[in-house]
Amino acid sequence: MRLGARRVALCLNCLAFVPATTSIPMSPMSTSRLTERRLADVAVIDIPADIKNETFRGYRDDQSGRLTFGFSSTYFWASFGSTTAYKQLLIVSVMAPDATDAEYAAMPHRLPVSYEQRKKVQTRQIGSGTLTVSEGVYTQGNLNEPAFEYVYVDRSRRLQLAWHAVQEEVDLTSGVAKITKMAASFRIVRDPVAVFAAMRDAPRRQAVTEADRLQRATAMLVREGFGPLEPGKPVLRNGIYVEWMADPEPRYQLLVPLGKVRVAANASPGGRPRPAGAGPAMAGSIGWYESADGGWEFSNRDNAYLPFPGVSALLAAQHDDPTMVYFYYAATVRVAEEERGDRLASLAWFRDGLADVQRRWKAGTLVTPGTPERD
Repeated sequence: MRLGARRVALCLNCLAFVPATTSIPMSPMSTSRLTERRLADVAVIDIPADIKNETFRGYRDDQSGRLTFGFSSTYFWASFGSTTAYKQLLIVSVMAPDATDAEYAAMPHRLPVSYEQRKKVQTRQIGSGTLTVSEGVYTQGNLNEPAFEYVYVDRSRRLQLAWHAVQEEVDLTSGVAKITKMAASFRIVRDPVAVFAAMRDAPRRQAVTEADRLQRATAMLVREGFGPLEPGKPVLRNGIYVEWMADPEPRYQLLVPLGKVRVAANASPGGRPRPAGAGPAMAGSIGWYESADGGWEFSNRDNAYLPFPGVSALLAAQHDDPTMVYFYYAATVRVAEEERGDRLASLAWFRDGLADVQRRWKAGTLVTPGTPERD
């Protein structure tokens, strides 16, 4: 009798969180066990025991109004490769004290699920929050599973729950019952006020950092004899072109033309002159300009930036022999992202290795096959 009375009391405690106007039908699945999980040292919440994997804790991204914690269960056979297939994925968001209505309405960015034939099933008040349930077909690779998405928002508790669950794991009745219990169990144990303040202040701090880097870079280019630069108008000094780009972000590019190599008359597409294999490390990369498919194009092997518009136009105007491949040595600095102080203080980092690059070019060891030709 004692055990039965205890179970009744626990059930009544859970349902006490639900208004009298809310009717939640019970099903056998709704009685599955919940277990307490800690959200770092910030909060605690009870979640279904079968959601065992902790995906991330306290993730911070461009959604500065929340800290997100993820829990999941996955399909083993459908999760090979680069993308995971989820039976269940629960994202718990601890919201900032000043989170806006728009931030509460936004979905967490780390909920990588998509549904076909999506439709809203219901919206209801649960305790002091609102639950919205959508239904659809969860698609991931060859997987197509009917699923529900439960989104619970509670401003008074500073809580958002976003829960994906395929229907073979959780039916609608038990899903509503479970998320009701999850919401009732949530509590903040250490309010991360300072963390949220830092997140909110991050854009301002980033703007200050970027403004400082921009000032340092432009002042350095003036000292080096290349400024003030205008976008699209490269300046040539001591054999080095420098060009500035303002949009989509501030960058400067250094480029030195190296010369040309003749294409063998019987060369296959894969046998054209290209940068040689591994050699001494370089601050920049080797690129080339050649006739291809009835036109001309710039290329490189290092996923580096191609020549900026101004110097591209200059090189294109100088090179017009389709039997030649024209090579250059270049490096690009994204000013706002540059954390190495030397690249904002001087151009020595580029110049110091330039003599060796030019020596290797003249020796014929920088490009193969073929030999550099004199102009």
